[in-house]
Amino acid sequence: MPMPTTPLKIKLGKLIKSGLQAAGLRQLDLARHLNISTSAVSQMLNGKTAPDAAHLEKVFSLLNCSRNQIFIMRDLLAKIRSGVHELRSPLNDLLREARKARNLTYAGLSSLTSISTAELRAFESCSTALPSKEQMEKLSEALEIQGSVFQEEISRYMNVVQDNAPCEVQEQQAGFTTVTKDVKSIPVVSGKSMLEFNPAFEDIKNFVWRQYEQIISNPALSTDDEEVFAINDAGSRFDPALPGSALLHVTLKKYPENDDIVVVKLKNNDKLLLRTLQRQDNENVFSSFLEKGSSEKTTIEDPRDIEWIRRILKVEIKDL
Repeated sequence: MPMPTTPLKIKLGKLIKSGLQAAGLRQLDLARHLNISTSAVSQMLNGKTAPDAAHLEKVFSLLNCSRNQIFIMRDLLAKIRSGVHELRSPLNDLLREARKARNLTYAGLSSLTSISTAELRAFESCSTALPSKEQMEKLSEALEIQGSVFQEEISRYMNVVQDNAPCEVQEQQAGFTTVTKDVKSIPVVSGKSMLEFNPAFEDIKNFVWRQYEQIISNPALSTDDEEVFAINDAGSRFDPALPGSALLHVTLKKYPENDDIVVVKLKNNDKLLLRTLQRQDNENVFSSFLEKGSSEKTTIEDPRDIEWIRRILKVEIKDL
C-alpha cells in the first residue's frame, strides 16, 4: 500500500529532481547510487515516499549540494518525519529575535558577518540548520550573543520535535503510525550510521535525531533522567557477533560506570564492541559481556582510542 502524498514530500521530491537535472543525471543514476529500484526513485521524486536520512545524505554527495540546499532538504525531511509543518528549533528563534532586536535586515547582517543571506534565512527557519564554528563566532559578535548561549541552544535544537509536537509520526510500509506525546519516543539508528558518528564534529543527540530511521516507544526504559536511543542492525555488525539481528537500547548522554555493559566504538574498527567496563588503575579494561568474569579482556591504555562509549540498558535479539 503506497504512503499518502503530502505537500512536503512533493517539495522535497522536486528539489531532488531539479538537482538531478542540474547535474545532468538520470533517475537510473540515482537508483544505482542509492542501491534501490528506479521505481522507488520515481516514487521519491513524485512525492509518494520520502527518503530515509541515510539515503538523503547520499543524495547530497551525488548532487554536490550546497550547504543551504542541505539545510533546506534536511529540514523538509525532519518535518515529514515529525508531522510538524512549522518545525522550529530554539536556535532559529534565538537568531531571529537577536537580529530583530538590533533592527538588522538579512542583508545588513550578511555585510557584518560575510554569511550569505540564503544561509542566514536557513539559520532562522530550518530546524536542522547549524552554523559552522566560524559562523557562530561571527554571529555571536554581530548579534552580541554569548558563546555559551549558542552552545546551550545548539545542544537542545532537536528537542523541538518532542517539545512542540502533539505526537510523533513514524512512516511505515503500511502507512502512518502515531506515538502519543505522553509516551517517550526512542529514535532508532542503524549500527552502520553509529560507526560513522564522530563526537568531535557533532553532539550525539543531534546526530541521532538527524540519522534516525524510525521511532519506537518504551516508557519503561525512557525515563526523565535517562534519555535513550536504540541501535538496530544485523548481529554481524557487533563484536562479539550476535545471532540474527539485534536492537540495543542505549543511554544517550550518561557515561557508563564500572561493571556496566557498554557499546564501544574504537578508532580504526569496523565493529561495535559489546563489553563489560572494568576500570583498573585509571585504565579502561573491557571483558566479554556474554560471560561474566571472562578471562578475555581488552585494555585501552589511551582513552583517545575510544571514539565513543555508551551504557547498554537492554539487548533484544530478533529475526533468528
